[in-house]
Amino acid sequence: MGDRARYMLREALVNLRRSGWVGLASISTITISFLIIGIFLLLTIRLNAIVAEWKEGFQVMVFLEDGITREQLNLLRKRLERESAVKALTYTSKEEALARFRQEFRGNEGFLEGLGNPLPASFQLKIKEGYQTPETLQQLATFLGRLEGVEDVIYGQEWAERLSMVVKVLKVLGIGIGGVLAVGALLIVSNTIRLGVYARTEEIEIMRLVGASRAYIGTPFLLEGFFQGLLGATLALLFLFAAHQLALRQLNLSPAELYGVGMTWALPPWMSVGMVGAGALIGAFGSLLAVIRFLKL
Repeated sequence: MGDRARYMLREALVNLRRSGWVGLASISTITISFLIIGIFLLLTIRLNAIVAEWKEGFQVMVFLEDGITREQLNLLRKRLERESAVKALTYTSKEEALARFRQEFRGNEGFLEGLGNPLPASFQLKIKEGYQTPETLQQLATFLGRLEGVEDVIYGQEWAERLSMVVKVLKVLGIGIGGVLAVGALLIVSNTIRLGVYARTEEIEIMRLVGASRAYIGTPFLLEGFFQGLLGATLALLFLFAAHQLALRQLNLSPAELYGVGMTWALPPWMSVGMVGAGALIGAFGSLLAVIRFLKL
């Protein structure tokens, strides 16, 4: 590292220490901002895990008319197997449905006596992932309901729509709140650096008189903002990790149970690095705004 680079780095660290309570307030604001953003990320990841679990076990139930013939049944099976949205299908006869009911409700099946077998035969369809949106499922259910021999189609419409809506709302809220917090943190860093520039006005003027370049004067301030953002985002990540681990311990859960097998921490490495990098960039950009305006670089 050259003398110039060492000087700029040393000045940035000195400026950071000199900023005192103002600098601490700036770092704290960045920490709180990224802590809130991190909470939204955790909620989104958890919700995505729930959606993935739901999709894995999701089925469309196609109930058949009692009077369906074997020929109609075979034609319907072939038609369902050709449907592009269907990943796999399973047939359950009336007898199998009744046996399964008696097994699951052993001791309480007496109310079926004298009613014969009121349970319908059915196909259970596993749907491909790309077709599991509420709109596509509605279209598929309407189409299947018109096929010959089909009595009814059930797929949990309300649950699918609610889950889809919650995911969308959470993403929009996360982006909106994250954007507002990022802008707020940027402005606070900019004001902190501006105060530092004001405090060193005489020193800066002397440096200009002796021929110091604008980059030589301004770079330490840019690095100061960079370090503020880096430190604030790193602290947010550490607090988030500690709170997350404490919550898991209190609830007696593991990350794999919440977010999927193989997960040891909710945020993937690239997302954790991205948070820290975003904090550093916000700090550097906030400093750049102050430096450009007040040093006229």
